[in-house]
Amino acid sequence: MNKLPFSLVTTCRNEIKSLPRWKENILSQDRFPDEIVIVDAFSNDGTYEFLLEWQKVESRIKLIQAKGNAAKGRNLAIRKASYNIVLSTDMGVRLSDNWCSSLITPFEENAAIEVVAGSTCIDIETLKGPVSRAEFYIENGGIAKLEEGFVVGNRSVAYRKDVWEELKGLPEDLTFYADDSVFGRQVVEGKFKMALAPAAMTYWARPEKLTDFWKEQFNYGKGEGEANIKKPYFFKLYEKGKLFWPMAVIGNALWNTYKQANLKSLARAIRVLDFSAMLVLPVLAFGNGYYRIRGYRKGHKFGQKNCIACRNRLQLEW
Repeated sequence: MNKLPFSLVTTCRNEIKSLPRWKENILSQDRFPDEIVIVDAFSNDGTYEFLLEWQKVESRIKLIQAKGNAAKGRNLAIRKASYNIVLSTDMGVRLSDNWCSSLITPFEENAAIEVVAGSTCIDIETLKGPVSRAEFYIENGGIAKLEEGFVVGNRSVAYRKDVWEELKGLPEDLTFYADDSVFGRQVVEGKFKMALAPAAMTYWARPEKLTDFWKEQFNYGKGEGEANIKKPYFFKLYEKGKLFWPMAVIGNALWNTYKQANLKSLARAIRVLDFSAMLVLPVLAFGNGYYRIRGYRKGHKFGQKNCIACRNRLQLEW
């Protein structure tokens, strides 16, 4: 089996807190990238200087500074990549030691493979309070269900540059959080030959405060609303004039509480006698639904005027 060269691409801005660990993750890979392309959006916390020092001792690092959102940065990184196969991840995650090798191997075993989907889960090392543990029980560890039709994200994926070029890159007109969600759905719609690599695991850190979780949900909702994907059922009712806005918000919050703070989630907490997390569960779930739909409305309104090209990328209603 011939080994194929590949580029690892990522973007960053003010990642000095997570960068040292990410560097160690890369150095501990059982298959080191042939090239690492990093686009820094003019960090001002020491990130760029840290990367410059690393570049002095590692010639395979290609460091670029450029203004713009994450999609622009990732598109630039892929454009500057020297090799046809690119592995994409984020600096805010922890990588399994076999992450690179698990993603590149399917390409080497089958020349027809165009996309390889890695997996993600919640980083248990960051579960230091009842709120983050409550989410862990809700998501059952947050392990991605890799199956046919899986929508890839930026955290753990590899693809040929031909795929990226055919899809015209990630949508740069999206200002919020859903550029990889749109691109991932384009991959599904394009019916590219995909392989699944569950061993290519990325572990993502979770916050500790309820307000941080709800801010995250609001931002996710904004991105989805701007891209016009994953439209909440209660937003559809509001859009059709069947519900007043306050009723839609409360309805979505209550429905989300029913879905997330269910018997399975509670049982996971009770099984390990985590009663503090059990008490937080319904509060977290209610707030998640409340802020997600509010963010969706804001993003949807913005997207109607500013994201026409992005919305036209998708052929199906997601």
